[in-house]
Amino acid sequence: MIDFLFPTEGMGSQTLRTVAEAAFGGGDVFEISRVLKDIKPGDKDAFEQAWIDKAEETEARAKKAEAAGHTRTAMKYFYAANQYWRMSDVLLTIERNDDKRERFLKSQECFQAGAKYNDPKIEVIEVPCGDEVYEGYFCHPRNPTSEKWPTVFFIGGADAFAEEIYFGGSELCERGYAMLLVDTPGRGSSMYVKNIPTRADYEVPGKACFDYLFSRPEIDPDRVALMGISMAGYYAPRVAAFEDRIKALISWCGCYSILDDLYLHYDHLQPTVQRLLGGVTDEEAKVLLKEFSMEGLAQNIKVPTIMTHGSMDKLMDVEGAKKLFNEIGAEDKTLHIYDDPKEGGTVHCSHDCWVHQMPMLMDWLEDHV
Repeated sequence: MIDFLFPTEGMGSQTLRTVAEAAFGGGDVFEISRVLKDIKPGDKDAFEQAWIDKAEETEARAKKAEAAGHTRTAMKYFYAANQYWRMSDVLLTIERNDDKRERFLKSQECFQAGAKYNDPKIEVIEVPCGDEVYEGYFCHPRNPTSEKWPTVFFIGGADAFAEEIYFGGSELCERGYAMLLVDTPGRGSSMYVKNIPTRADYEVPGKACFDYLFSRPEIDPDRVALMGISMAGYYAPRVAAFEDRIKALISWCGCYSILDDLYLHYDHLQPTVQRLLGGVTDEEAKVLLKEFSMEGLAQNIKVPTIMTHGSMDKLMDVEGAKKLFNEIGAEDKTLHIYDDPKEGGTVHCSHDCWVHQMPMLMDWLEDHV
């Protein structure tokens, strides 16, 4: 069986991420454990097929419930199927991009099938940026306490897409915030379907997303924040260094240099990053990634900032988070390093500690936006 509670290899780590999101509606922990019960660590074929089988089964249950008029049940099954389809592609390499695209589209289809029944409302939206168009969602708040809504633009990391990170950010909506999710370059539909690679100057797509957000009459322009998770611990601070319309920044992981703190730090992520850059070689990646740095920019971040990171994060170097935090120019800034295995949170994105981390981040946000 794959150990996802205390993972020591990639399959377990990827599953831990899904388990964390399952607590917010993205699947079921017991189903996840049954999927992995007979899989041996390292058996990628069995891992992939098991998730395909579970995704197909769960999607079928969703459609059966929908046909019977049980839309709330259908929504929950569609959301779970979305996550299970995503899990079926997490270990696929660039050589199987066609399969990754197919799985993504299945995942997106299931999410949108569930989202149409969601309460509060989830809108499917598009954000133009030059010649590119990014897909995403505008998620309404539950029981907003004011006529104009406080809002958070939430950016996912390397292989995350909008349909997945919804489950990590849905607590925002429960607390009365609207949430904008967009598949910016190198992520989700932009990468899988439109072949839009990631870019160092994330302030450009970031500005386009905020232009869209500030065009919405529902939002309170004086209560807008930015949040980034995982590799978006680079993306979000990069955007914040150029964006003067936001009031706060949450960096759910921190990354000063993607080359040093991620690419060279964790060899197993190198094929993923090469794919996100457009399918480049290792040598080409090392050249391109020199531009993915906050050097000389972090000092421009003046808004209140909170950053969290796990002390034993294998994917992103905690020292990079510390360096980024030290150079951020905001007077009001907080760094929370999870370093106690008994508490949890020492792993990447602190997936094993969301029961404590999520309330902490939400409370901080409520105090600042």
